Amino acid sequence: MQEMPQPRTTRLLIRGQYDQPGEAVLPGIPSAIAPWPAEAPRNRLGLAAWLINDANPLTARVAVNRLWQQCFGEGLVRTMNDFGTQGETPTHPELLDWLAITFRESGWDVKATLRMIVHSRTYRQESRFRTEKDALFDPQNRLLARGPRFRMSAEMIRDQALAAAGLLQREIGGPSVKPYQPPGLWEEVSYNAEDTYVPDVDGGLWRRSLYTWLKRQAPPPPFLAFDGTTREKCTIQRARTNTPLQSLILLNDPTFVEAARVLASELLQTESDEPQRRITMFRRILSRSPDDPELRLLTDLLQRQRQRFRESPEDAELLVTTGASARDHQTDAGELAAWTVLAHTLFNLDEAITRR
Repeated sequence: MQEMPQPRTTRLLIRGQYDQPGEAVLPGIPSAIAPWPAEAPRNRLGLAAWLINDANPLTARVAVNRLWQQCFGEGLVRTMNDFGTQGETPTHPELLDWLAITFRESGWDVKATLRMIVHSRTYRQESRFRTEKDALFDPQNRLLARGPRFRMSAEMIRDQALAAAGLLQREIGGPSVKPYQPPGLWEEVSYNAEDTYVPDVDGGLWRRSLYTWLKRQAPPPPFLAFDGTTREKCTIQRARTNTPLQSLILLNDPTFVEAARVLASELLQTESDEPQRRITMFRRILSRSPDDPELRLLTDLLQRQRQRFRESPEDAELLVTTGASARDHQTDAGELAAWTVLAHTLFNLDEAITRR
């Protein structure tokens, strides 16, 4: 990775053919953006100096645009991967300039910039759509007329379910882990007959999604369903789709069923008051308190599930044994299953996977 004492000669390839080299070229940059620093060497160190040079207006703008996208779902420049003539112009050019200068003068402090954005009045607005003269006002939020509203990423959807259940392992660093995956999927695309997928045990199943082992030919199905990437190439901006397969993942993936069961078990052990259990469960998953109509719906669902599992105890037993985490044997299986369905229903709400 070190620079060569004598740089290798690099030539243009005539018509792109490797066996037809043309004139030799030297290291350089697009001078229209900013000149090469006079004191910088013509190597990667010099390129790094050029990238963060005060005369270069591009780097800081690209960086703060991506930070803005993390908070608002869209950047001030909507074409995240194209700041050139083929990309969109900024919706708020003066704001982009001010953020870029502030970011650079702060010493490129990412945390300070994110803190400033999320503390702004713009970010703290309600995300509810506004109407004007019986028509939606600024539906794409280009004028920042409302707070951000977008579906969370694949990794965040899984992590928030584990966090709500108290299962998420928050330690930083360490080797990759293998969570639940449909049997046989790994082996279908493996070149080695002995290469099999063995899920982790104990805390490895519930580590943050960032640490998930990813095989390019067989990435985790839940991530792909929610527009995750295979990591074969750099992806600046992911698509956000809405498909029936995503509902099937939320309904059937063992991670979400187990998270619902663990949360239900915890509330049955710690909350003696039944109405308070429903309120606590609602707040743990949706980060707000339920209103009276919602509480009535939850109560009705709970009663119907209790009746269902009294009539089919084998279904209750199957549900409460889903996942590798230990089951609470002191609680009746039918009661635990009914509360598990209640929690699982909340995990499947649009509000549970959408930043509002």
